[in-house]
Amino acid sequence: MASLRAADPLQPPHGPSPPGCLHLQPAELHLPDERTRHPRQRAGSHLPLRRCVRAPCRSTGRDRCRYRTHKRSRRCTHDAARASYRAIRHGGPRGAFALRTGPGLLGPCRTPLRHSRLGTLMPTYRRQQAAVFVFDEHAHLPVQGYKAACPAEWLKRLEPAWASLPRRRKDPGNLPSSSLSQIAQLLDPRISSIHWNLHEPEYLRATAPVDMPFHLAVAAWAATDVAPHLPELDWPEILGEHPLVWEPHDTDLAHHKLHPNGTASPGDAVFKLLPSLLAERVTSSGLHLRGHHYKAWLGPTRSDGRRAVYLGPPTPLTDRDGATGMYTPYIEFHLETVPGEAQVRIHADLHMARFASLPSAYVPRRGAHPATVTVLLHADSGFMTSTERRMLVRASATVLGRSDEARWEWSPGVSRLLALLTRHRYPNPDVLRTAPSTAAESSETAVAAYAVHSNGMKYYLPAEPDAGEKGRRRTAGHPAEPGYQPIDHLEVFDALVPVLAPLGLIPARTTSKASTKTKALHPVEVTPGRHYQMEHWTTSPRTQEALHLALTHKLGLNASDGTAMPGAPVTYTGPFTVTVHHRDPGDLVGGIPRSEGDVPAVRRSENEQATAERARHIGAAFPRSPELRAAVIELEDGDFFLRTRQGDPKPLLKKTLPALGRRVQCMRPVRPAPASGSKQKMLGGTDHRVSDIERAASSVLDALRQVGHVSDIPTPHSVTGPFELSTVWISRAPDGRHVPMLIRMRPGQETMAQLMPTPCQRDETELPFTELPEALTAGRGRIHLARNYRAVTDFIIQALALDSTTDRVFLARAAVLRRRELWPWLQDAHLTPNALQLPGTRFEEPDAVPAHRKPGDHPGLRIIRVREAADGDAVPHLFGVPWDEEHQRRAPGSGRFSGLARISDTAFYGVNPRSDQNQTPLGITKLDPAQPQNASWSVSNPRPLEIVPAFLQDCDDPAEFAMYVQAQRRSYTHTANDTQWPALMHLAELMDEYLV
Repeated sequence: MASLRAADPLQPPHGPSPPGCLHLQPAELHLPDERTRHPRQRAGSHLPLRRCVRAPCRSTGRDRCRYRTHKRSRRCTHDAARASYRAIRHGGPRGAFALRTGPGLLGPCRTPLRHSRLGTLMPTYRRQQAAVFVFDEHAHLPVQGYKAACPAEWLKRLEPAWASLPRRRKDPGNLPSSSLSQIAQLLDPRISSIHWNLHEPEYLRATAPVDMPFHLAVAAWAATDVAPHLPELDWPEILGEHPLVWEPHDTDLAHHKLHPNGTASPGDAVFKLLPSLLAERVTSSGLHLRGHHYKAWLGPTRSDGRRAVYLGPPTPLTDRDGATGMYTPYIEFHLETVPGEAQVRIHADLHMARFASLPSAYVPRRGAHPATVTVLLHADSGFMTSTERRMLVRASATVLGRSDEARWEWSPGVSRLLALLTRHRYPNPDVLRTAPSTAAESSETAVAAYAVHSNGMKYYLPAEPDAGEKGRRRTAGHPAEPGYQPIDHLEVFDALVPVLAPLGLIPARTTSKASTKTKALHPVEVTPGRHYQMEHWTTSPRTQEALHLALTHKLGLNASDGTAMPGAPVTYTGPFTVTVHHRDPGDLVGGIPRSEGDVPAVRRSENEQATAERARHIGAAFPRSPELRAAVIELEDGDFFLRTRQGDPKPLLKKTLPALGRRVQCMRPVRPAPASGSKQKMLGGTDHRVSDIERAASSVLDALRQVGHVSDIPTPHSVTGPFELSTVWISRAPDGRHVPMLIRMRPGQETMAQLMPTPCQRDETELPFTELPEALTAGRGRIHLARNYRAVTDFIIQALALDSTTDRVFLARAAVLRRRELWPWLQDAHLTPNALQLPGTRFEEPDAVPAHRKPGDHPGLRIIRVREAADGDAVPHLFGVPWDEEHQRRAPGSGRFSGLARISDTAFYGVNPRSDQNQTPLGITKLDPAQPQNASWSVSNPRPLEIVPAFLQDCDDPAEFAMYVQAQRRSYTHTANDTQWPALMHLAELMDEYLV
C-alpha cells in the first residue's frame, strides 16, 4: 500500500479545491483483489486496505481485527480508506486527494483517524500555541495613580454593625465587600481597583483622588448589606466626617521582581490592575472577527482580579425542538506563573456565556443552600449617571419554592444595592423566571437583565396547540452548546495581538513536542485467571438479556452451556472469569418516600426514618456476602426521582452495600425495542440498540474495577529494580470534613490504600484498595482539616518514605497540597527543582527555612507535581499550529494537538487525544454571526495537565517521567476514555462516591 504524505494545507499543489478539504500529495492508489479483501468489505468495492492484524482489545484482551497503527491500535472500520475513495468521487484536485472533513463524508467518525499509516489524515503538529501573552523584554507600562487605605474610623463603625447582624457569616471582620467593589468601579471610572479586604493598606487605587461618589457607594452598601437591621444610622453623615487620604502611587505593570527560585513575582497591583486594563482596552477598541466588528462589553469585577470582555449583545438561537436561548462569547484575562519562568503569563481564555429565553422549569441546587441564579445587569445610558463606566454588573437571585410554586427573589448584595441607587426601572426577578426574554432589552428608563444558564437548568418549551390545559409541558435545556473550536480560540488570540501590542504585550513563544523513549500509551495488562463474583439487580428480563449480550458480544466472554436451572448463577469465561448472580431487588431500588409536612424539623425527622427503614430492609434481603461481589443495579437517574418527588436511593445503596460485601455500580434501565423502521443502530440479530449494550458493558467494567479488575502499572524507563507509585489524595466529605488517603501501586501487586489515623480510629493499617469503600462508608479517616494540619503534614511525610531506597514516584496534586499550612514548597514561588523542602516548612521567614534536601539525601525518591486545568484555569488550552521552518515563525492554520509539550526545562503540558464522542468537524466556527446555528454544535477540547517533575534523581530525564505520568491518563480496563488524572489519582478520585 502506498503511503500518503501530507502537503502544506495552505498552498494547494494542484489548484483550488472544494472547501473543507485536506490536500495530500499524489500517490498511487492500489486496489485490492478478491484475495486481499477484508471479510467485512463489500464485494466489488475498491478501497485501499492494509492487511488486518489480530490484536488484543484494551479492555477484555480478546483478539479483534484492527489496524496496527503508529502509537495505538484502532478498530478496523476502514474509515480512512473509505475517506480516500469518497474524496476521489467528490472531485478532489487532479493527481491528489482532497479529504473532506465535513459531516457524513468520513463514515461514523466524520473526522479522519489519528496516527493512521494510510496517510497523515490528521496533521501532526510539532509546535503548539496557547492563548497567552507575555511582555516584551523592553516593554514599559507605567500607570500613574493614587492609593488610599480605608479610614480606621469607618471600620470602627462598620465592623460592630456587621457583628450585630443576625444570621451573618461567623468569620470575624469578614465584611461582605464584593457588592461594594462592583458598585464603586461602576460609579466612578477613575477607580482602578478596590480590594476585598478593607484592612488592606492599598485598599483603593484610582487615577485621581476620589471623594463624594465613593462615599455615596459606601454609605448605600453599609445601609443595605452591612447593617440593614439598623435603619436609624445615617451612614452618609458618619462616613463624611472622615474623608479618604490619598497618596501618589505610580506602578510599571510590565516590570516585576523574581522569587528566589527564578519565578516571576508580580505585585498585587499587577494582578489587580493589568486584567482590567486589558479588558478596558478591548472594550474601547472592539474586536474584528470573521468580517464582523464586535462591540465589546466590559465584564463585572472579581475579587481575584480577573476581568472579562463580552463580545457584543447576546445572540438569539432556536434549535429543532423549539428550545430558544441566547449566547455570546467572552474573553477572560488573568495572570498566571510557571515554576522557574521569569515572565508573567497573561491568559486570554475564550468562553461562551449562555442566557435564558424561556420560562425556567428547574434550577439545580449546589450544596445545602437554596438554588441561586446569576444575573448580569446592563444599562446603555448608565445605571445612575451618564459619566459612569459602562460595564456589566453581576447580581444573584435566590430560588424559593419548587415547580409551579417557585419564585425568584433578589439575594442580598449588589442587586439590592443597585436597586437603591439606580434611576431606572429595576427588573423584577420573578419576570426573569417566567419571561426572561422580555427583560433582555435596555432602554432609557429600564435596566436589562440576563439570567445566566448553568449546567442542569431546564426550561419549559412553548405549549403545543393541541395540548390540553392539563397537558404536561415539555422541558429542554439550552440550545447552545459550550466550547469553541481551535480555529476560534486562535482567531480571537490573533485578533488581540494588534490591540494589545501598544501595551508591550506579545504572544508567548510556541512550545515544542517533547521527544521521549517512554511510549504515549502504556499497555493495559491485568492479572490473568482472575475470577470475579457479580450480582445483577433487576426485575426486567430485557435488562438481563442486555447484560448477557454485553458480556458475550462486547467483552468477548463465553457463557456456560446453559444447563443450569433458571435463576442459577451463570459463569462467563475468557481473559477473566465472572460469575453473574441475578437478584430481584423488588421495590428496594424504588424511590424513598418523602415527607410532605410543613415543619422543617418534622419533615427532616420523617425523611430520616424512611431512609433508615429502607436500609434495614436492604440488610435483611441481602445479608453480607462471604466473598467480595460487584453489584450492577438497574436504577433510574436522579431527575426521575426529583420529578416524582421521591428520595433517590443511590446514596443509600452506596452507603449500605459496602458493609454487606458489595461494591455498587448503578445502571439506567434498558430502553424498550424501537419501532420498526427506526434508523437507530441495532446489535445484529437482536432488538437491542448498540448504545444500550455498550452502556451495559461499561457498567460491568466499572463494577469489576471496584473489585480489583484494574490495569497493572509499568515501570518507568530508567528504573530497573522494585518500584512504587503513590499519592496522598484528600477528599471532602458532605459533612465538611476531609479524608486524606494514601494510595500505593506496585507492578505485579494489588493496589493498597491507607487512611489517616483519627481520634476515633488511632490505628489505621494498610488495606487492599477494594476494601477502601467499606472503610469510607463507615466514617473512618474523616478529620477537620483546619484543626489537623500538623497531623496531615506528618501523614504526607510518612507517605514519602524518606528512609527507603526503593525507586518510587510520589504524585502531588498542587491544588490541595500546596496550601501554606501543608506543603508550600509546591507553590510556584517556592518550587525549586531537586531542592526539596518537606511538608510543613514555612517560608514567611527566609532565615528560618532549613537547608534544602538533595536527591542524594533520599535515594530513589521522585516527586511530580500535577495541576489540572480546573485549578483556576491556570493551565491554558494548547493547540497545534503549522510552523514555518525557513522563517522560524508560526504559519496560518490550527488544529488539535495530543502528546507532551515542553513549556520549560522542568514544566510540561500533557494533552490527551480528542474524545471519540467529539465529532464536530474542525472547520466549523462559532464566531461567524451569519451562522448562529453553529453554536448548537458540542465542542470539547482536551485540557492540558501541567506536569512538573519537582524532585528527581541525578540521572533522571524530566521529560521521561512527565511522559510516564501523561501515559497513565490513558491506561484503564474500565473505560476507553482518557481521564483528567493519571490512573492512580483517577482511582482515588472515584472513591469520592462512597463519601456519603
